[in-house]
Amino acid sequence: MHGTPTKEAIYCVSEAPVSQLRFVCTDCLEKNITDMVNVLNSAQDITRRVGFPAVTLKDIAVNTNWTGATIMCQAALNGGTVDSSPATVDVRYLRQPHVVDSNGQSPVLIGNQGYRFFVECVRGADGLCQQSGRRKTLKCDVQSNPPATQYRWLKNGSPSGTGAEITIGTEMIGQSIQCQANNGLHDESNMPLSQAVQIDPYSSAKLLKDNFQKLQSTSPFLASNRIEMNQQVNMGCEVEGNPRPIVYWRMRKPNGDVVDAACPQGLEGQYQELPPEGGRSANIVRLTALCSLRISNYSYSGQYWCAACSQVSQGEPECSPSLETPGTSSLNVQVIGAPSNSDAPPSIEQRGNDATVLVHYCAEPMPRPPREIVFSIDQNDLQVGQSWENFRFDSAVTNNTVPNCYIARLSISPVREEDQYRRIALKLQNQFGSKQIPVSMDALLGGDSAMVGRMPTFWMYILIGVAALLFVICIIAVCVRRRVKDHPDYNEPKTKANLNIHQENDYFEPPPNAPRLFAQHPPEKKRTTVAAFHEGVNYAELELKRGFAAQPSSTVSISSVNSRPHRGTASVQSVV
Repeated sequence: MHGTPTKEAIYCVSEAPVSQLRFVCTDCLEKNITDMVNVLNSAQDITRRVGFPAVTLKDIAVNTNWTGATIMCQAALNGGTVDSSPATVDVRYLRQPHVVDSNGQSPVLIGNQGYRFFVECVRGADGLCQQSGRRKTLKCDVQSNPPATQYRWLKNGSPSGTGAEITIGTEMIGQSIQCQANNGLHDESNMPLSQAVQIDPYSSAKLLKDNFQKLQSTSPFLASNRIEMNQQVNMGCEVEGNPRPIVYWRMRKPNGDVVDAACPQGLEGQYQELPPEGGRSANIVRLTALCSLRISNYSYSGQYWCAACSQVSQGEPECSPSLETPGTSSLNVQVIGAPSNSDAPPSIEQRGNDATVLVHYCAEPMPRPPREIVFSIDQNDLQVGQSWENFRFDSAVTNNTVPNCYIARLSISPVREEDQYRRIALKLQNQFGSKQIPVSMDALLGGDSAMVGRMPTFWMYILIGVAALLFVICIIAVCVRRRVKDHPDYNEPKTKANLNIHQENDYFEPPPNAPRLFAQHPPEKKRTTVAAFHEGVNYAELELKRGFAAQPSSTVSISSVNSRPHRGTASVQSVV
């Protein structure tokens, strides 16, 4: 194939009349080739055009990993299938070549300038590059099957040599280079050509000076490279080189690990470019790299240095001094301050019914036992080696993985259910301040999943108070309900119909503002009026009962007891 599509067409034909003529792959599953099946199924049927059974694959997208796969022709005949002899796929191709260095790294891509490779330039007194500089070996890298056997190099578009490699020096500065490769798939006059790569002079990046010694001799640094917490440290390194150098800030921790310092690195770094001066070549770039550290915790303790680097390929940069080892100048930082939390939270180690609580903390200088480091358990202080109930303060040891950090060990033997409710804290103190680190025993012992055991007195008081309040509310509700039942609503019809249950004085001596059901009469005829009223009410009740017996589901209306009210009688109207 040339590029992706196939160069040739493949046919599957049959002399005898058959049906379902197709290509099949016999070992694609074993070779983990997943994309060939769909391509084989896309074969075009050309039987009508050629006059005999035939299908073809033409201009299909081919994957280079198909090489070695086995395919055959298959057809249906007389209720069975017939197969052709198998054929092995051999995908022949050649990708576009690329110019790489001896380590296989591609050139640097510079925006709006294209690809660049650099050769070392050692300048003499006249400012020109000397021939004594190291030469650079370039390779023509190409992916192909079968392997490429023919190579050609071009300098500024003109043939300049053959072979898979070429060595260049300062004589190529300012020129471009390309390569061609072939494995027999292309004509010699049309061999695939790589992209052009510009060759520029390379002056290795180097460190000129830094401000480390000045920093350690002035404030905020104290004697023995010590510095207090929350101070600002501004490091600076002056470097030069071509291409434009970049700076990496490195730090070696007290345990020996080398990591990036906590400031911008490489291309993202903070730089101040310096103007050309003296006899310095205009091609040499000189700049000052800056790193500002805010000493916020003890993890900033360590040895700092800067490395001037040149990115001369897409691989690892070339740096001086090394990224792993400081040069002759470095900055040592020893952070001091009050005790503080470590990045690691409190943890627990369980062994059967026993457990050990580990509390991590950092401090410089270290809190000195017995009084500067104390475990508080329900307001009972334990110094190193002391015990209280089933708790014992075992020891405080150095954390070997984190600088200026330590581990306090509190043993619990045996672990009880009520221990998850203990109020525990580690109290620390040194000359710069104090710190109290709380320990959640509920979380460490898994108290969220089993809410049993002894309940603290505080919660018991709350539950008792809530229960008493609910009891009082229930009593008040019962009393109010009884009082409402004892005072019915006199506006209801049933209440009006049963007025005879009240005493006589209730009808004739009501409160001043009470509504009156009948006209008030002189006192001397009081008994006559009451008797008539009782007789009318009893008659109304009798008629009401008769009405319900005759029409149990209807509405009964009693319009009046006496047709004409007169003195000594009462008139009642009720609707039920």
